[in-house]
Amino acid sequence: CRMFAPVFEKASEEHPDIVFGKIDTEAEQSLAAQAQISSIPTLMAFRDGILLYAQPGALPAPALADLIDQVKKLDMDAVREEVAKQQA
Repeated sequence: CRMFAPVFEKASEEHPDIVFGKIDTEAEQSLAAQAQISSIPTLMAFRDGILLYAQPGALPAPALADLIDQVKKLDMDAVREEVAKQQA
């Protein structure tokens, strides 16, 4: 987690249009359980309230940048349609 912190901070500075957040899993055990966080760090990406990515483990800076770009480029109308199909 400490090794990933600088990567996370740099990404948050490079993308002021994105909300970056951290959860203190010891202080927020209920939230961590709801999010199914079992190891630290766990990376999650949400857009329009939809969970798009969730994986335990840190990413190197280039991989995190790629993930951010992929999330930004998603057609959210298509994502919402797919979510609706899965929930039907």
